[in-house]
Amino acid sequence: MKVSLNWVFDHIKGELAHIDVAQLVSQFIKTTAEIEGWKKVSFDGEKFTLVRVVSIAADGVIAHSVEYNKDYRLALRADAVVDSWYLIACAHDHALWATALDCGGEKDMILPALDVAQSLRAGGWKCEVEAHDFILDVDNKSINNRPDLWGHRGLAREIAAILDLSLRPLDELIVQKPIIEYKCVAHADADMPFSIVVKATDVCKKFATLFIDSVVARPSALNMAMRLSRLDSRAIDMLVDTTNYVMLDLGQPMHAFDAQTLSTQHITIDRAHAAKEKLLLLDGDTIELTPEDIIIADGGKAISLAGVMGGATTGISSKTQSVLLESANFDATTIRRTAGRHKKITEGSKRFEKSLDSHQAVDALLRFLYLLDQAGVSYHASHNIIAVGENASKIIITIDHAFIEKYLGVDLEPHKVVSILEKLSFGVTQLVENSGISYTVTVPSFRATKDIKIAEDIVEEIGRYHGYDLLPRVMPSLPLRPSDLHKTYCTRSIKRLLSYGLLMRELYGYSFFDESVLRELAWEPVNCVKIKNPISENYTRLVTTLQPHMLKSVGDNSTHHTQLRFYEWGRVWRMDGDAIVEQKSLSGIFYHNDIDFYAGKALLVRLFDTLHINVLWQSSPAAEFPWCVPYQTAVLMHGDVCIGSAGMVEQSVMHSLLNAGGAAFIFELNADYLLDYKKPVVKFDALSKYPSVRRDVSFLIAETATTNELARSIQSVDKRIEAVILIDFFTKPEWHDRKAMTFHVEMCDKEKTLNADDVEMIWNGVLARLQHQGAVIR
Repeated sequence: MKVSLNWVFDHIKGELAHIDVAQLVSQFIKTTAEIEGWKKVSFDGEKFTLVRVVSIAADGVIAHSVEYNKDYRLALRADAVVDSWYLIACAHDHALWATALDCGGEKDMILPALDVAQSLRAGGWKCEVEAHDFILDVDNKSINNRPDLWGHRGLAREIAAILDLSLRPLDELIVQKPIIEYKCVAHADADMPFSIVVKATDVCKKFATLFIDSVVARPSALNMAMRLSRLDSRAIDMLVDTTNYVMLDLGQPMHAFDAQTLSTQHITIDRAHAAKEKLLLLDGDTIELTPEDIIIADGGKAISLAGVMGGATTGISSKTQSVLLESANFDATTIRRTAGRHKKITEGSKRFEKSLDSHQAVDALLRFLYLLDQAGVSYHASHNIIAVGENASKIIITIDHAFIEKYLGVDLEPHKVVSILEKLSFGVTQLVENSGISYTVTVPSFRATKDIKIAEDIVEEIGRYHGYDLLPRVMPSLPLRPSDLHKTYCTRSIKRLLSYGLLMRELYGYSFFDESVLRELAWEPVNCVKIKNPISENYTRLVTTLQPHMLKSVGDNSTHHTQLRFYEWGRVWRMDGDAIVEQKSLSGIFYHNDIDFYAGKALLVRLFDTLHINVLWQSSPAAEFPWCVPYQTAVLMHGDVCIGSAGMVEQSVMHSLLNAGGAAFIFELNADYLLDYKKPVVKFDALSKYPSVRRDVSFLIAETATTNELARSIQSVDKRIEAVILIDFFTKPEWHDRKAMTFHVEMCDKEKTLNADDVEMIWNGVLARLQHQGAVIR
């Protein structure tokens, strides 16, 4: 945003000529906002002259300069009017229409017709214009939280505080008029012939209007046009320029309607209701309104896209004789969305997006009349200003002096705190009590909409004007406390093994079930956490398992790969009554044509060995998920706790996901349990000095008997049995539901050498235990 220092000093009791601009810019950056650059601009009046258009022809315009008593031939321009006055740049016999570039702006815009007093047309105007100015380029991003800084007066308030100068009271810059306030509806009367109805009170907090029943339309004022041009704002004519000038001056957008073009005397502010109603805007574009747009309507017909741009049919022109002025306060979010939806980002919409002060809507109208009076414009306005809507309540913050010093880390004199806040227009009352000094701070309305809400915000205001560079430079303390890094290192070791040891690729899936995948798997999860406002119809529930992610990933990537290994470390959620339970989960899949249950088990066992967890694989006749194969899916137990499941994927599921089919082993583990588990401390157990005895046993037993159960049963016969190892097993069709197994049993006594009687006693106990479990010794 560009700022004119001459303009700023209209609001300050001081002289710009006495100011070091470079130092001011440096201080402004330290205290208030970032300035991207600044420059001094000059206007050499000797290179310009005022001319009156004498005639207009197809090949150009003839204009006469009273100052030089000379005619100039100029290029044809669409807005040239005979007997109107314009500024031209002349050198020898060559003349060009003056542009904004000549005034110090950066846009090549031709200056419009100008209104200059007759006594100054012969050259006296050169002494009236601002020959020099300083233009600052304030970074918009650094003032997004400061609605008051989007106008010259707000910037003047900050600069006056920096320079320790006084800000001119606003009463000196506005006219005085009675304000009549209404809540929602203002009925027409003799003074104000238009009724005003605010229907959308949630998005239009204040709507102020003034009716000017007669006004003499005039061209642009020279000084005003030059100031606008230097800030890259197009000058058009006196009435339009004044509305733009007030916006840049106070930061309050306003709009002027040609009252003669209004078909009724009933103005409403509401959301657009008519289906696909269209509105021709001032820039010549026609837009289609939506119910989300706020409009100003004349008898129900839209005449302005509120907060963004007015309509072309009611715009000000050279024929305007009466004006209806409006200055409003609209909801920031609504205006931002409307401007973005119609791709109409205007200077007005930029300011409304910042949450403006509702009190300044009336001030803008009073400032408008003051500027007309200063320019000598002849007009007659209604006696009262009509304001519809309610003012925002005041924000009062109580803050202790000790609190300020604690947060800033410095000692401050109370009078300095009061001085800083009063310079920034805060109301301050100092209280002295036994417990110390405190302040009751009344936040000005222009800082209360978005910026100042809590005590810490007041501390920031004091700190930035005390000087951040004066705050003590103290390195932040970082207390070091011992912390348990077990989970961090455990996670790292698990991922390292999966990624590098097992050559698996990590996936990052959504936290939501893909409903299309669930339909393909013909599975309906239970105890799901449902989303109240889902982002899509396909993502409505939080995952209770990561396995559908694994299956989908294999299906998506199997076209280009015959072997795939994926894992995901994520979170799952489930309902436990009315409570939501969140849990970390580790899921993985091995896909290959030759993969089987035991190959997958061998890979997964490597993970358990790394974590030193002794996991028992229990067969599961009924799989938990429909894609798992019964009797080829195991429940993984650690002690009495189920920590997950693992098994083969149904071939029908594989064929539905993959055209080529294949085999896959899938698993899912409780990751929270893995992280919480700490391996037992391993202590050295001295080797026996006495030899061990080894014997093998072969037997027939029921197929349902598992290796782990048999091994534990044999080892429990006698404490001197050190190891039980499966050597071999096989089955034959004629054995039906039985199988042959061979175990290697190792016995050792750490106190003595086992003799034949000892071995025979232990061995008989082993055989008896097996026979008790239904084994037939071979």
